[in-house]
Amino acid sequence: MVTCRIKILLAILLVGSSFLLAQNQNKQLTEIYENIMIKYAKIKFYEADFQQENYWKEMDIVKKSWGKIYFDVDHFILKYTEPAGHILFIKENEITIYDAASNQAFISNNIETELRPDKLISEYWSNSEKKLIFNEGNFIKLQLTTPNKDQVSILLEDNVIIEIVILDADQNFVLYKFSNPKINEELPKGIFDLSLPENAAILDNRN
Repeated sequence: MVTCRIKILLAILLVGSSFLLAQNQNKQLTEIYENIMIKYAKIKFYEADFQQENYWKEMDIVKKSWGKIYFDVDHFILKYTEPAGHILFIKENEITIYDAASNQAFISNNIETELRPDKLISEYWSNSEKKLIFNEGNFIKLQLTTPNKDQVSILLEDNVIIEIVILDADQNFVLYKFSNPKINEELPKGIFDLSLPENAAILDNRN
């Protein structure tokens, strides 16, 4: 009888400990998220180098790209060095993608995924299962799993994203790495003045 009571007590303590650990991690995750949002709210201008890697599992194809990223409160742009002349530009709710090789541009005001880092995190955060991988010094790594089994891995330094990987349920992924950031330094003049070639073929899909 005593042994049985001890086992029941240990089980209760184990459940209680697990509950407290989950509560503590949830509290920690909430604090991390709030700190990220506070950090990005203070970023008015951002410039960095980026590396991008896309992988399509069915075809077993990897495509690597790189260039510069710039954003402010109202604009976001990726200017590619490779592929040369490629541009992805967002202004408010309108996206323009220009491919220099084909001299074609696609314009739409239907943006399915946010790209500014704080908005992207917010988009996934609300409906994802959240896991803290590590929190060491100035570095934090998070993993978010959506209901449809997409996984988003986020590595932060001082609450700013330095690497993000979005992996879908079919094991395709896109990876971005950011380096040499300049935060709240004046951006190059006219960096958001997008001017397409006059002879560019434009597919305008705006509503």
